[in-house]
Amino acid sequence: MNFEQLEYIVYVASEKSISKAAEKLFISTSAISQSISQLEKELNITIFNRSRSGTTPTLEGNIVITKAIKILANIKHLNDELNSLKIQKESHLRIVAAPAFFDIFQEAVTNFNIENEQISIDVEELFPDQLLKNFNPDHYDVGFLPAEKDELDKLPKLGKKLIHKARIGIVVGKNSKLYNYDYVTPADLNNEKIVLLKNTRNSIVKKFAKNINNHVILTTNNPRLLLNIVKESTAFSFIHEFTLKNYPTFDNNRLKVIPISYSDEVEYIYQDIWAIYSHEKGLSSTSNEIIKHVSFQLDK
Repeated sequence: MNFEQLEYIVYVASEKSISKAAEKLFISTSAISQSISQLEKELNITIFNRSRSGTTPTLEGNIVITKAIKILANIKHLNDELNSLKIQKESHLRIVAAPAFFDIFQEAVTNFNIENEQISIDVEELFPDQLLKNFNPDHYDVGFLPAEKDELDKLPKLGKKLIHKARIGIVVGKNSKLYNYDYVTPADLNNEKIVLLKNTRNSIVKKFAKNINNHVILTTNNPRLLLNIVKESTAFSFIHEFTLKNYPTFDNNRLKVIPISYSDEVEYIYQDIWAIYSHEKGLSSTSNEIIKHVSFQLDK
């Protein structure tokens, strides 16, 4: 027994004719007849009496047809609910991003909303370690973070899409002796004071400074406090080049972002920026759309 057979017997009962049911269903009369015969054989009953005056249900046929109508109605109701849920999901986008993005979403979300007024967006901020640990497709549609590929490869349930390669640098204030540098090397940072965001990626920190803990004067989870300390002191902080792009309190005259190079040969250091999502569920059209807008802002 299958849904197609149930649909056929309901149509035949309604039209009281196999040929008229075939016309309504845009299939051949023989196809319906064969399908009904197979169902009758499977159930070991006769569903319809066939005569010159028409096709009418038998007693057993009426029971089967009544049940078939209910089953088909329940299937339609199920499909309607699932479609409604799909529309609802696609009208609300849940994003989680690392603090490195700060206000990078300002223009991305604004432009996205201009093109998709019917879609609401919820943006949550989590440090990369927390983001990877807590990423749940029931809570988020897509996440944005800087990360190493081999780190993400250890999480097979996560889908990943490389959207940008960002230069890593430092941010300094005018009081820092590094302020006038066009670039800095790890050696330039060895004896400088540092302020750090809590949960800053250890891989980045270890890559650029020896004995870094000896020079940390402040750790905070407040980016604005961090920038104010940098602005007024001689300390620096690690940063991705794009982080302050749309930052509302960024002062070009008091703060400066300087790229880091491996050496004086000016080999800039980059880190991959990823969009992550549920590998099982994949990316919805709205998730792909916001990724496109975020990528555009990063590339600018």
